Amino acid sequence: MFNEAAVPVLTFVPPRDFGDLVGSLRTPGKHVTLSGASGCGKTTLARKALDRAGIGTGGYHWISGRDYAAEITLTNVLARALACDAAENEVVDYLVACGILVIDDFHHLGQPVRDELGAKLKRWGELGVRIFIIGISSLNKSLLDIDSELGIRNDAFEMGVQDGDFVEKVIAAGENALNFEFAPECRERFIKASLGVPSAVQMICRVACTRMELYETADKKVTIDLSMAEIKDGVLRNYKSKFQNRLIGLAKGKQQARSVHNTYFEIVRQICTIELSEIPIAELYSRIVKSVDDISERSKKSTSFYNCLNNLSDVLTQRGLDDAIYYNQKAKLISIEDPSFRLYLTLADLAEIERSVRVRRTKFPWDVAVSFAGEDRKIVEGFREELNANGYTVFYDFDEQHKLWGENLRRKLSEVYAHDAQYMIVFLSKHYPEKDWTNFELEIGRDAKAKRTSTYLLPLVVDDINIVGLSKDVGYVDLRHHSVSEAVQILIRKIEDTEVTVEQEPVAVAPANPSEQATAAIPHDVLES
Repeated sequence: MFNEAAVPVLTFVPPRDFGDLVGSLRTPGKHVTLSGASGCGKTTLARKALDRAGIGTGGYHWISGRDYAAEITLTNVLARALACDAAENEVVDYLVACGILVIDDFHHLGQPVRDELGAKLKRWGELGVRIFIIGISSLNKSLLDIDSELGIRNDAFEMGVQDGDFVEKVIAAGENALNFEFAPECRERFIKASLGVPSAVQMICRVACTRMELYETADKKVTIDLSMAEIKDGVLRNYKSKFQNRLIGLAKGKQQARSVHNTYFEIVRQICTIELSEIPIAELYSRIVKSVDDISERSKKSTSFYNCLNNLSDVLTQRGLDDAIYYNQKAKLISIEDPSFRLYLTLADLAEIERSVRVRRTKFPWDVAVSFAGEDRKIVEGFREELNANGYTVFYDFDEQHKLWGENLRRKLSEVYAHDAQYMIVFLSKHYPEKDWTNFELEIGRDAKAKRTSTYLLPLVVDDINIVGLSKDVGYVDLRHHSVSEAVQILIRKIEDTEVTVEQEPVAVAPANPSEQATAAIPHDVLES
């Protein structure tokens, strides 16, 4: 009982339409499709319905789409599943002989395989083949899109959330079997928390029983009175492995780089906080954008917000959440399609997700702006790639050509080097003093440094050179003694150690630990005041 991972025997409660599903399975010539979100109890319902319909294991053959995800043709899938030749007439004969072919996790099959089956279902039904398909929520619509005439031969059922009466019956069945009772307020809390998701009801009750060490029928009636906070970790443990990395991916956004506006993370935070399955975009906008007091910052936040929405569907697909969250652009809604995911969002540890995303605490759009001579571009690109891979933003001219095209470069670059980067990395090589642009950038960097209260210019020595304009007391990292990867890790530590809140100006920090920079001393022939 209270088993969300297998068929619960003593605490199984027939959901809505259970009788109709049994009737369809008993009707000759009918295909059946059962769809619903992951964790809603489809597999349990299917096995119970087959049993109630009097169809024993000899009357059906059960396969999982997960086992055939690599196959590209339907006949290959069925030939493997039925251990027969891949000729269609032989496959059909075997299908008729096996009674009902149950295909669980249908959505894991390749799209060509699913399309081929959808196109054959009507004809195969006329030949005596019966298929019972189980998959995610979009299953029934996708099959009808393939063959609109399939409807009369296919009975479609949607497994969704259940009402409070269903949850009450599940709880009562467990109470009677184990000789315990939930205190009234505890019962109400658990019913509300389950959101009507069958697997969630079973899980919450199981965790509550194990916390009370109630593993079998009690000799004397036991009363359980626990809060969701007391069992939250046990319930959340079951969902973290499934959802957490994907949610962190969504919070990182399209490029998984830290954004000055942190907008994807803020969207995730609000989705978790607003305990609804359908969240209006207007409500998100109000909470994320309108709450910003400064007009200029609000304008930037608004732009960032709508940029995120424009890419949201792609990000959901990239992060594997497109079956759990749907962004309806026409209705201007974000809907949580998977009830189990909705429960996870309610319980998710936002602080842990925020730490994983490395939300920015500074006001700067760029973590780093790089200044270098063209001859050193290969070194700079390796440096930039490693920083990007670690989720940090780098202003690098080739990445921004579309924004620089047609602009006044001196004015545009002045804005970046003076105001938009937390640090300016200067790649000091023998070529650096020879370039007009590097001298221009360094001049901007020096002026910006003079107006800041924190470290700004970070020299990265490539060659043994003499540079006029930098103090001889400035610590540096020498690429003749450190690899690019080592320099990147030193920079990351510096970024993380000196981040400040958005409301604050950058503050002064202590010099880097000499033990972390083997070349912290400045030779007079490298930098001079």
